[in-house]
Amino acid sequence: MFIFESRPLFRTTEPKIFSILRFLTAIVFSIFLVFYVWISFGDFVSNFDKPTLYLSGRDNTNYTYPSFKICPKTLSPNYNGDDSLNISLYKLYRNPSSSQLYIPNDYSFYDYENNNKNDFLTYDFNQSYELYSNGPIPQNSDFFIRDYDNNFCRIFTPPFINGEFANSVIYSPHNLENELLFIITLNNSSMYNFFEINFESFNTSTESSTMYYSENDVRNVTLTSNQHFITRGQYIIYEFIIKTSSYTSPSSGMLGLKDENSSTDIEIEEKVLDLTPNASYTVLELRFRPDNLIYQEYKYQTVSKLVSDLGGFYGAISGVFFILFGASKLSPWGICQKWVCCWPYRRSFKRSLASRYVSRAGIPLAEDPRKLPPGAELRDRVAILEHLLKEYYIDAYFLEKLKTTRKRYLDLRKNNHETVRILDNDISDDDFTDDIVIENLEEGKNKCCIRTRRLSGGLNNEVYLLQFDAGTDCIARLSRDLIHPSEKFISEVATIKYVSQNTCIKVPEVYDWDCTLNNPIKRPYILMERLPRQYLYRVWDKFKV
Repeated sequence: MFIFESRPLFRTTEPKIFSILRFLTAIVFSIFLVFYVWISFGDFVSNFDKPTLYLSGRDNTNYTYPSFKICPKTLSPNYNGDDSLNISLYKLYRNPSSSQLYIPNDYSFYDYENNNKNDFLTYDFNQSYELYSNGPIPQNSDFFIRDYDNNFCRIFTPPFINGEFANSVIYSPHNLENELLFIITLNNSSMYNFFEINFESFNTSTESSTMYYSENDVRNVTLTSNQHFITRGQYIIYEFIIKTSSYTSPSSGMLGLKDENSSTDIEIEEKVLDLTPNASYTVLELRFRPDNLIYQEYKYQTVSKLVSDLGGFYGAISGVFFILFGASKLSPWGICQKWVCCWPYRRSFKRSLASRYVSRAGIPLAEDPRKLPPGAELRDRVAILEHLLKEYYIDAYFLEKLKTTRKRYLDLRKNNHETVRILDNDISDDDFTDDIVIENLEEGKNKCCIRTRRLSGGLNNEVYLLQFDAGTDCIARLSRDLIHPSEKFISEVATIKYVSQNTCIKVPEVYDWDCTLNNPIKRPYILMERLPRQYLYRVWDKFKV
């Protein structure tokens, strides 16, 4: 921690007042750190059993209206009931901006049939009587089945075909949201007073896509138990949302484990309109609210979040401190090596350090290198220090790779040049510079070279012009590749000599050559006659094939 490394005198080369300022700043920052730890830990302890609610929607998810069971009920204890319950179903469409309701002119039910239609009729709740009393109007009662446990009840199952979800259709220039309209009827002689509705489940279809394919995940989601009542003869509007809640126990949540339990509830906002003109039927409108499908998750404070908050604050104030006063010393040994571990382990650790880093040159960084013991050399101290840096501080990966590459290069050169001997250790890099090469070439000739000029160079060779005092020029071709294949070099010289002896083609005379490194210039070379002609690259484009 920076406060322990800022005790005066932290650095002997710094002014005393600067060291005191550093120490005081470290104390202030440490107080801030302790205060933040105290506040954060207190907040964690006091709220670890109080979850935080996170709300989110569900994108790319389609859903149907919920299925439900409806049963007629009566307050009369002696009434045995009757099987006169009938329900008609219609599809309405609502303009979200004006709340105006529409119904298809032909009373068609499915959205794919009503999309882009222009023959919608406006609808208000007084038209429900027309739907109830007009026999030719289709009733779509096939979506209801009898409850096997109670024949007087009906179960509504929403359609799950042809993409029939809770969505919208286009009625230019608006998008109309669909909703369901139920006309519930009983005989006039029926003694039932109200209806009990229990919403049971709904279907979802979530689309997931990748670069190569897309698929729909279809699920049936069961709702928690719920119970709602409608008085007979009323016009009721149910606006609802569906909430999926996930939660876990405080102990699991504190450790950041996944949710253990989840439940899906339906929340209904009920709106009651005037009584219908005829009490023999009841009307129910079922619509989704705008925020219709919500996912809520209860999350507890986790230990990892507490640790990350403390680590982030410590890193922030440490960064400010280092910007103001510079970085602290690097320490390869932590609390375990210094204080915590048992005495036998620490003693073994000290013995290992002593055997590796204590030599006749003393102890690096601990003893003054200007006062070496008798017979000790400074290079011994440097060698130990290099081992220490490699083991604790510096990653030598690429240096090790360079060592391996260099070894492979030397082995390759040895295998390709059986005639090349290993160069002495006293050969310096200057022996391989172009100036030294030209100078050694000049010394190898009996004539005196008065001028050198570089003509060209390629990937594998350099070409120089050597001008001598006798007036005869010479071309020197020097190999850039020290492991240039000797067979290729020998073939080139032999080809020049063969063409010269067996054809009339004018080729330069080879004065001297060497395909090894065993020569004054330490690289393969060819010395040849200079032929004063045009360069081929200057006239190449003039030739016609």
